[in-house]
Amino acid sequence: MNEALTSLKQRYEDLNRQGKLDEPAQALFTELLAEAERLQASNLTLRRTILKSSSKESRMSTKLRDALYE
Repeated sequence: MNEALTSLKQRYEDLNRQGKLDEPAQALFTELLAEAERLQASNLTLRRTILKSSSKESRMSTKLRDALYE
């Protein structure tokens, strides 16, 4: 995802340098790119949290888990 976001930023900068974007479009793209960065960071945090929680569940061996549930 980081590569896609970097590519979008580069395309935005190219269009901006060429003068093809007016001020409202520039503001909109800036907000959208900032929101995409925030969502990407949030997604990464959620993935780490899910991985941590799933790894804690699988630490107990099957035999030990069966013995504890009896």
